[in-house]
Amino acid sequence: MRSERLKGDVAVVTGAASGIDRAVALELAAHGALVACADIDDDANAHTVKEIQEAGGEAFAVHMDISDSPSVKRAFREVFDRTGKITILVNGAAVARFSQLPECSDEEWDFVMNINLSGAFRCLREVHPYMKLTGGRIVNISSTSGKSGGSWAGPHYVASKAGLIGLTKYAAGYFVSDGIRVNAVCPGVTETPLTDQGAHTDTTKAQQVGNVPMGRIAQPSDTAGAVMFLVCDESAYVTGISVDVTGGRYMYNN
Repeated sequence: MRSERLKGDVAVVTGAASGIDRAVALELAAHGALVACADIDDDANAHTVKEIQEAGGEAFAVHMDISDSPSVKRAFREVFDRTGKITILVNGAAVARFSQLPECSDEEWDFVMNINLSGAFRCLREVHPYMKLTGGRIVNISSTSGKSGGSWAGPHYVASKAGLIGLTKYAAGYFVSDGIRVNAVCPGVTETPLTDQGAHTDTTKAQQVGNVPMGRIAQPSDTAGAVMFLVCDESAYVTGISVDVTGGRYMYNN
Protein backbone atom coordinates (compact mmCIF):
# COMPACT_ATOMS: atom_id res chain seq x y z
CA MET A 1 0.00 0.00 0.00
CA ARG A 2 1.36 3.41 -0.92
CA SER A 3 -0.19 5.44 1.90
CA GLU A 4 -2.89 5.67 4.54
CA ARG A 5 -4.32 8.99 3.34
CA LEU A 6 -7.80 7.48 3.14
CA LYS A 7 -7.48 5.32 6.26
CA GLY A 8 -10.90 5.09 7.92
CA ASP A 9 -12.82 5.87 4.73
CA VAL A 10 -15.38 3.50 3.25
CA ALA A 11 -15.72 3.93 -0.51
CA VAL A 12 -18.36 2.55 -2.85
CA VAL A 13 -17.18 2.33 -6.47
CA THR A 14 -19.79 1.36 -9.05
CA GLY A 15 -18.63 -0.45 -12.17
CA ALA A 16 -15.56 -1.71 -10.29
CA ALA A 17 -15.32 -4.91 -12.31
CA SER A 18 -13.45 -3.29 -15.20
CA GLY A 19 -12.00 -0.26 -16.91
CA ILE A 20 -11.64 3.12 -15.26
CA ASP A 21 -13.75 2.11 -12.27
CA ARG A 22 -11.54 -0.89 -11.54
CA ALA A 23 -8.52 1.45 -11.60
CA VAL A 24 -10.32 3.82 -9.22
CA ALA A 25 -11.08 1.00 -6.79
CA LEU A 26 -7.43 -0.09 -6.83
CA GLU A 27 -6.25 3.50 -6.30
CA LEU A 28 -8.52 4.23 -3.35
CA ALA A 29 -7.62 0.94 -1.70
CA ALA A 30 -3.92 1.62 -2.23
CA HIS A 31 -4.34 4.75 -0.13
CA GLY A 32 -6.07 2.99 2.74
CA ALA A 33 -9.80 3.10 1.99
CA LEU A 34 -12.01 0.08 2.54
CA VAL A 35 -13.55 -0.30 -0.91
CA ALA A 36 -16.97 -1.80 -1.62
CA CYS A 37 -16.66 -2.88 -5.24
CA ALA A 38 -20.15 -2.66 -6.74
CA ASP A 39 -21.03 -4.24 -10.05
CA ILE A 40 -23.55 -6.44 -11.83
CA ASP A 41 -20.76 -8.75 -13.09
CA ASP A 42 -20.07 -10.78 -9.96
CA ASP A 43 -17.21 -12.85 -11.37
CA ALA A 44 -15.19 -9.93 -12.72
CA ASN A 45 -15.99 -7.92 -9.61
CA ALA A 46 -14.60 -10.70 -7.42
CA HIS A 47 -11.37 -10.51 -9.42
CA THR A 48 -11.03 -6.80 -8.63
CA VAL A 49 -11.55 -7.53 -4.94
CA LYS A 50 -8.95 -10.28 -5.05
CA GLU A 51 -6.46 -7.97 -6.77
CA ILE A 52 -6.92 -5.34 -4.07
CA GLN A 53 -6.53 -7.85 -1.28
CA GLU A 54 -3.43 -9.41 -2.81
CA ALA A 55 -1.87 -5.94 -2.94
CA GLY A 56 -2.52 -5.51 0.79
CA GLY A 57 -5.70 -3.45 0.57
CA GLU A 58 -9.18 -3.97 1.96
CA ALA A 59 -12.19 -4.60 -0.25
CA PHE A 60 -15.34 -6.63 -0.61
CA ALA A 61 -17.81 -7.20 -3.42
CA VAL A 62 -21.42 -6.09 -3.47
CA HIS A 63 -23.88 -6.93 -6.23
CA MET A 64 -25.52 -3.82 -7.66
CA ASP A 65 -27.64 -3.30 -10.77
CA ILE A 66 -27.77 0.47 -11.05
CA SER A 67 -30.66 0.26 -13.51
CA ASP A 68 -32.85 -1.19 -10.74
CA SER A 69 -33.80 0.96 -7.74
CA PRO A 70 -34.39 -1.94 -5.29
CA SER A 71 -30.97 -3.38 -6.16
CA VAL A 72 -29.28 -0.03 -5.52
CA LYS A 73 -31.12 0.40 -2.23
CA ARG A 74 -30.15 -3.11 -1.06
CA ALA A 75 -26.51 -2.64 -2.01
CA PHE A 76 -26.04 0.60 -0.09
CA ARG A 77 -27.84 -0.87 2.91
CA GLU A 78 -25.53 -3.88 2.75
CA VAL A 79 -22.42 -1.69 2.70
CA PHE A 80 -23.63 0.46 5.57
CA ASP A 81 -24.69 -2.52 7.69
CA ARG A 82 -21.30 -4.13 7.13
CA THR A 83 -19.10 -1.08 7.74
CA GLY A 84 -21.16 1.43 9.70
CA LYS A 85 -20.52 4.30 7.31
CA ILE A 86 -20.07 5.39 3.69
CA THR A 87 -17.76 8.35 3.15
CA ILE A 88 -16.84 8.12 -0.55
CA LEU A 89 -18.95 7.30 -3.61
CA VAL A 90 -17.61 7.04 -7.15
CA ASN A 91 -20.38 6.74 -9.74
CA GLY A 92 -18.55 5.06 -12.57
CA ALA A 93 -20.74 2.31 -14.01
CA ALA A 94 -21.68 3.10 -17.60
CA VAL A 95 -22.52 1.55 -20.95
CA ALA A 96 -22.39 2.62 -24.58
CA ARG A 97 -24.28 1.59 -27.69
CA PHE A 98 -22.39 2.71 -30.76
CA SER A 99 -25.19 3.92 -33.00
CA GLN A 100 -25.64 7.36 -34.48
CA LEU A 101 -28.83 9.41 -34.51
CA PRO A 102 -30.56 7.86 -37.56
CA GLU A 103 -30.06 4.31 -36.23
CA CYS A 104 -30.60 5.05 -32.52
CA SER A 105 -33.77 3.30 -31.39
CA ASP A 106 -35.97 4.25 -28.46
CA GLU A 107 -34.82 1.07 -26.71
CA GLU A 108 -31.12 1.94 -27.11
CA TRP A 109 -31.70 5.52 -25.95
CA ASP A 110 -33.60 4.39 -22.86
CA PHE A 111 -31.05 1.68 -22.04
CA VAL A 112 -28.06 4.03 -22.07
CA MET A 113 -29.82 6.87 -20.25
CA ASN A 114 -31.22 4.50 -17.62
CA ILE A 115 -27.75 3.31 -16.65
CA ASN A 116 -25.43 6.25 -17.29
CA LEU A 117 -27.63 9.03 -15.92
CA SER A 118 -30.54 7.54 -14.01
CA GLY A 119 -28.20 4.99 -12.42
CA ALA A 120 -26.03 7.74 -10.98
CA PHE A 121 -29.17 9.53 -9.76
CA ARG A 122 -30.30 6.38 -7.93
CA CYS A 123 -26.93 6.07 -6.24
CA LEU A 124 -26.95 9.72 -5.15
CA ARG A 125 -30.44 9.34 -3.73
CA GLU A 126 -29.67 6.15 -1.82
CA VAL A 127 -26.28 7.19 -0.44
CA HIS A 128 -27.46 10.53 0.91
CA PRO A 129 -29.05 9.32 4.16
CA TYR A 130 -25.88 7.40 5.06
CA MET A 131 -23.35 9.97 3.94
CA LYS A 132 -25.02 12.89 5.69
CA LEU A 133 -24.22 11.18 9.01
CA THR A 134 -20.50 11.70 8.49
CA GLY A 135 -20.07 13.99 5.50
CA GLY A 136 -18.36 12.67 2.42
CA ARG A 137 -17.11 13.05 -1.11
CA ILE A 138 -18.79 11.97 -4.34
CA VAL A 139 -17.19 11.81 -7.77
CA ASN A 140 -19.23 11.17 -10.90
CA ILE A 141 -17.41 9.79 -13.93
CA SER A 142 -18.69 11.80 -16.89
CA SER A 143 -16.87 12.26 -20.21
CA THR A 144 -15.47 15.03 -22.36
CA SER A 145 -18.07 14.01 -24.93
CA GLY A 146 -20.64 15.48 -22.53
CA LYS A 147 -18.95 18.86 -23.02
CA SER A 148 -17.76 18.69 -26.62
CA GLY A 149 -20.67 16.76 -28.12
CA GLY A 150 -18.18 14.30 -29.60
CA SER A 151 -20.30 11.78 -31.43
CA TRP A 152 -18.19 8.61 -31.51
CA ALA A 153 -20.48 6.85 -29.01
CA GLY A 154 -23.75 8.30 -30.25
CA PRO A 155 -26.39 10.77 -29.04
CA HIS A 156 -27.52 8.70 -26.04
CA TYR A 157 -23.99 8.49 -24.58
CA VAL A 158 -23.31 12.21 -25.15
CA ALA A 159 -26.64 13.24 -23.62
CA SER A 160 -26.20 10.96 -20.60
CA LYS A 161 -22.72 12.29 -19.86
CA ALA A 162 -23.79 15.92 -20.33
CA GLY A 163 -26.70 15.26 -17.99
CA LEU A 164 -24.31 13.83 -15.43
CA ILE A 165 -22.36 17.09 -15.37
CA GLY A 166 -25.60 18.95 -14.66
CA LEU A 167 -26.59 16.43 -12.01
CA THR A 168 -23.18 16.91 -10.38
CA LYS A 169 -23.75 20.66 -10.08
CA TYR A 170 -27.23 20.15 -8.66
CA ALA A 171 -26.07 17.60 -6.10
CA ALA A 172 -23.11 19.75 -5.08
CA GLY A 173 -25.48 22.55 -4.14
CA TYR A 174 -28.07 20.33 -2.52
CA PHE A 175 -25.62 18.25 -0.45
CA VAL A 176 -23.25 21.03 0.61
CA SER A 177 -25.03 21.76 3.91
CA ASP A 178 -24.52 18.12 4.91
CA GLY A 179 -20.76 18.36 4.48
CA ILE A 180 -20.80 16.40 1.24
CA ARG A 181 -18.71 17.50 -1.74
CA VAL A 182 -19.74 16.43 -5.26
CA ASN A 183 -17.52 16.73 -8.32
CA ALA A 184 -17.09 15.07 -11.70
CA VAL A 185 -14.21 13.93 -13.85
CA CYS A 186 -14.42 13.95 -17.63
CA PRO A 187 -11.99 11.52 -19.24
CA GLY A 188 -11.06 11.73 -22.87
CA VAL A 189 -10.54 8.63 -24.98
CA THR A 190 -9.18 5.97 -22.64
CA GLU A 191 -7.89 2.45 -23.18
CA THR A 192 -10.76 0.42 -21.70
CA PRO A 193 -13.00 -2.49 -22.76
CA LEU A 194 -15.78 0.05 -23.36
CA THR A 195 -13.83 1.99 -25.98
CA ASP A 196 -12.62 -1.27 -27.52
CA GLN A 197 -16.30 -2.12 -28.13
CA GLY A 198 -16.47 0.95 -30.34
CA ALA A 199 -14.32 -0.77 -32.98
CA HIS A 200 -11.45 1.70 -32.62
CA THR A 201 -8.95 0.53 -35.20
CA ASP A 202 -5.23 1.20 -34.91
CA THR A 203 -5.70 3.96 -37.47
CA THR A 204 -8.44 5.54 -35.40
CA LYS A 205 -6.31 5.33 -32.27
CA ALA A 206 -3.42 6.92 -34.14
CA GLN A 207 -5.72 9.76 -35.14
CA GLN A 208 -6.84 10.15 -31.54
CA VAL A 209 -3.23 10.34 -30.36
CA GLY A 210 -2.60 13.04 -32.95
CA ASN A 211 -5.30 15.16 -31.30
CA VAL A 212 -3.71 14.93 -27.84
CA PRO A 213 -0.87 17.35 -27.02
CA MET A 214 0.62 14.85 -24.56
CA GLY A 215 0.89 12.34 -27.40
CA ARG A 216 -0.92 9.33 -25.98
CA ILE A 217 -4.37 7.94 -25.24
CA ALA A 218 -5.29 7.98 -21.55
CA GLN A 219 -4.93 4.96 -19.29
CA PRO A 220 -7.52 4.20 -16.59
CA SER A 221 -4.97 5.14 -13.94
CA ASP A 222 -4.93 8.72 -15.27
CA THR A 223 -8.56 9.20 -14.30
CA ALA A 224 -8.05 7.31 -11.05
CA GLY A 225 -5.44 9.89 -10.06
CA ALA A 226 -7.88 12.74 -10.66
CA VAL A 227 -10.53 10.96 -8.59
CA MET A 228 -8.00 10.50 -5.80
CA PHE A 229 -7.39 14.26 -5.70
CA LEU A 230 -11.11 14.99 -5.51
CA VAL A 231 -11.65 12.69 -2.52
CA CYS A 232 -8.59 13.89 -0.56
CA ASP A 233 -8.27 16.74 1.91
CA GLU A 234 -6.26 18.75 -0.63
CA SER A 235 -9.54 19.41 -2.47
CA ALA A 236 -11.53 20.22 0.66
CA TYR A 237 -12.67 23.56 -0.82
CA VAL A 238 -13.60 22.08 -4.21
CA THR A 239 -17.18 21.16 -5.10
CA GLY A 240 -19.46 21.35 -8.12
CA ILE A 241 -16.73 21.20 -10.77
CA SER A 242 -15.82 18.85 -13.59
CA VAL A 243 -12.16 18.04 -14.18
CA ASP A 244 -11.03 17.16 -17.72
CA VAL A 245 -8.55 14.29 -18.01
CA THR A 246 -7.58 14.66 -21.67
CA GLY A 247 -3.84 15.18 -22.01
CA GLY A 248 -4.57 18.78 -22.99
CA ARG A 249 -6.75 17.90 -25.96
CA TYR A 250 -9.14 20.82 -25.55
CA MET A 251 -6.67 23.50 -24.56
CA TYR A 252 -6.77 24.79 -28.14
CA ASN A 253 -9.81 26.00 -30.02
CA ASN A 254 -9.46 23.56 -32.89
